Amino acid sequence: MKSTLTKVLAALLLCFGVGARADNIVTIGTASGAPGDEVTLSIAMQNNDNIAALQLLIPLDEELSFVEGSAALTDRCGSHSVTAGVKDGELSLMVYSLGMNAITGTEGDVATFRLKLGNQPKSITLAASKLILTDTDGNSVTGTVQNGLVSIRCAKAEYSSMTIDFGRVPIRSTYQGTLTVRNVGNEPLEVTGLQFVNYVTKFSSSTQFPLTVAAGSSQNINITYAPEERGTVSETVKVLCNSISKLNNITLKAEPFAVNELHVQPAAGVADETITVSLTMNNMDAISGFQLEFNLPDALEYVPNSFQLSGRKQDHAIVATVNDGLLRIICYSPNDKPFTGEDGELATMQFVLRGRNSVTLKTSKCLLTATINDQVTNVCSADYGATITIKSPRIYASSTLAMGATPVTEDAVKALTVRNQGSAPLVISRVVFDKEEFHVQQQLPLTIAAGGSTTLTVVYPSTEEGDYETTMQIYCNDPEQRVWNVKVTGNRFAPNYLSFSAADIYQDDPLAVEVSLSNYDAINGIQFDVEYPAAYFEPTDELTTTARAAGLSVSQRIVSEGVARYFFYSLTDAIIEPGDGKVLTMKFAPKGEAPVGNYQLKVTNIKLGTPDMVDKYAGNDVTCTFKVKKLLIGDINYDGLITIADVTALVNIILGKDDSEPYVYNHKTADINGDKSITIADVTALVNIILGKRL
Repeated sequence: MKSTLTKVLAALLLCFGVGARADNIVTIGTASGAPGDEVTLSIAMQNNDNIAALQLLIPLDEELSFVEGSAALTDRCGSHSVTAGVKDGELSLMVYSLGMNAITGTEGDVATFRLKLGNQPKSITLAASKLILTDTDGNSVTGTVQNGLVSIRCAKAEYSSMTIDFGRVPIRSTYQGTLTVRNVGNEPLEVTGLQFVNYVTKFSSSTQFPLTVAAGSSQNINITYAPEERGTVSETVKVLCNSISKLNNITLKAEPFAVNELHVQPAAGVADETITVSLTMNNMDAISGFQLEFNLPDALEYVPNSFQLSGRKQDHAIVATVNDGLLRIICYSPNDKPFTGEDGELATMQFVLRGRNSVTLKTSKCLLTATINDQVTNVCSADYGATITIKSPRIYASSTLAMGATPVTEDAVKALTVRNQGSAPLVISRVVFDKEEFHVQQQLPLTIAAGGSTTLTVVYPSTEEGDYETTMQIYCNDPEQRVWNVKVTGNRFAPNYLSFSAADIYQDDPLAVEVSLSNYDAINGIQFDVEYPAAYFEPTDELTTTARAAGLSVSQRIVSEGVARYFFYSLTDAIIEPGDGKVLTMKFAPKGEAPVGNYQLKVTNIKLGTPDMVDKYAGNDVTCTFKVKKLLIGDINYDGLITIADVTALVNIILGKDDSEPYVYNHKTADINGDKSITIADVTALVNIILGKRL
């Protein structure tokens, strides 16, 4: 019988073991160089297994090309071969041994190869699409890959515009133009100066050279124009720099003349709504037509057919087109009639606002035409842009939502705070999850005032145990963040718990501890350790199971001073069905009289085994507290007082109604007169005590 019990206990403990796994890591190296360079990259491996062969597939960026025949092995691969080649944009590198010999050592480089760099500044991640590792027995083994990085280092200039048009400007004045040069490369851009071709005396720059533009930064270059006579001016200025791009010629244009100005008036509105922008003109000449071009910022979407002339028109006709972000408007008079007046609104046009940032709307080309000396001439001297103010919502919320651990018997619920950090109402139109069953409690759509916040309560009702993860997508009217993604994580567990309770006792009374089980799963094995006050109590063999634990046996053993271990087990595949209730009463015998005071039992190492050998205990260590009270003669019902209720209890003892539910009384306190027997005389003595009469 002892041998069988030992085997059963060992099988029970097996369900609490853990396994181990080998780890093999392949690392792709890093390298950097200038455009056109060839760089060498390594393939390193840290391995716990005996690896005989590896194959790695690495997608190559269009700026990288493999150098044929460049693959080579290191000293770790003395008896191996290597092949490498590119197919469908992927570099395939294979290290192998026909004799299935192991790659020597456990870490270090195993192979190298070379790549030729392209002409664009770029940092390119080398991420393997596949890794195959084979051990010396020909078996496939697991492994992970750490990405490599290749950087193409050079400066590259990008200009705000390839043309600076000063437009029609009054002569004998000085005008400033700005060319923004941005370094979209990853090395410093050195601008050493400007080279003007034709109008050296009319164009100049006050910018101090040389000018260094850090990678990712931009600098403005000043262009000064000082016209002295009317005419049409076209100049080419070459930006002298070390940019990898050779497109560094900027066209400068101007048409000095009398003052005829076009003004874009400021406007404001809310993102996704339509606004009207007014154009005004103050003119000295009799303007009969115009051509306007706007390089529209992404924030402005032109409304078709919205361009309308004001009351200054006569027989004028208009044509407005949009192509690749360029709004072009042409206006003319079939009879060469001028616009009336010399100042005021010329036209209006409408835009749908996109984005959240204010922008400047200004013509990139402005022609105001008048008939001068029988010639149709562009007489625009200047045109002015204006700020279009965009009010917009701005969504913000945490990008993660940890729902924590939730029992499968209840829904997992967690609130996510969503804030509107913008200047217009934020509307949440819908919330979508990439896994079924997730939903939010709130009714949608939901509007959040500017500067306000609200909560979205995520609910996951699934009863599937284990970790879970999903992506929550919040759709809204934030013009730059239409969808806000939130990674939702959590855990669902089966609520299987043990609880322990003990009633207060009198000195030298035995201690009874009731063990209750609340289980979601069927349980066929229980283990726990009880740390008890060994100076005053010791475990007994009196272990009483309830009907819930029918078919299971229970045993105990002392594992150390003051620690007893208890086992539930079954030799017949019996289980404790899911439910709640008491499963065991265990008793501790007193060692003499324990001092009056508070005591505790600490229960640790709790395990609840299922028939499939899995520990499903969901709680923590448990503390069971109880009190040792001083024996009070006459307190027969254990309530700590001497009252008429104790007289009733004493009569029940005399009548034989004792030691069974609901009559459980303390016989030690029932011998009131101390004659070693419990009789009607003790009733009289107890009544006298209650009445305050001495015995």
